[in-house]
Amino acid sequence: MTTDHTAHTASAPAIIEARDLCKSYPATDGGAPAPVLRGVSLRVSPGEFVAVAGRSGSGKSTLLNVLASLTLPDSGTVLFDGQDITRVSEARRNRLRHSDFAVIFQAHHLMPYLTALENVLLPFMNGLAPVPAAMAEKGRSVLDRVGLSGKAGSLPGALSGGEQQRVAIARALVRDARVLFADEPTGSLDTATGEAIMELLAELGRDGLTTVMVTHNPDYARRAHRTLIMRDGLMVDSQA
Repeated sequence: MTTDHTAHTASAPAIIEARDLCKSYPATDGGAPAPVLRGVSLRVSPGEFVAVAGRSGSGKSTLLNVLASLTLPDSGTVLFDGQDITRVSEARRNRLRHSDFAVIFQAHHLMPYLTALENVLLPFMNGLAPVPAAMAEKGRSVLDRVGLSGKAGSLPGALSGGEQQRVAIARALVRDARVLFADEPTGSLDTATGEAIMELLAELGRDGLTTVMVTHNPDYARRAHRTLIMRDGLMVDSQA
């Protein structure tokens, strides 16, 4: 990350800010709950690409799920544009997840009987009602942007793993989300395909999309503006 970007993000108001997040899950043997997050705090500025790295079990995926409002913390707060989204209604969090937040996972979560374009437009489908032509055109444009020109009519089974992940990314982008959360988005891909997906995410970051990515791969983490290191449910380091 350049010095100019460091200075800018240090002074910019946070779009996402977490304060002292704690989260535990019930033990499988019926014992005491196992702490996963133990007082994690961070701030992400608009347009910043932040990687959260650490070994398996460090708590990084749980942190991402809490930041994206997919699950609530046991204590602590998450602020989005200054509003504590851990205290709002579930309906409000649903609206955030549909409009301002987008999440992509290691698993593509594509519908096998829908085409690439239909999977991208899935958030806008309402039963059997047709998607407006302008939205369908936007879906095709986003597929072009992620390198899938000519694949709009293909079913997931006819696409490679990397192409399926690009469809998942396109589905996240079509809503004009303000924050993209990516949980190990290259974990199931071969090295060359993973590199291509990382370059796409880096390009989106250069275009100003705020991105929080979880990864265990230090080479991929270095593509971000800043890397936060987690260990045993704690934030232990930050690298620019």
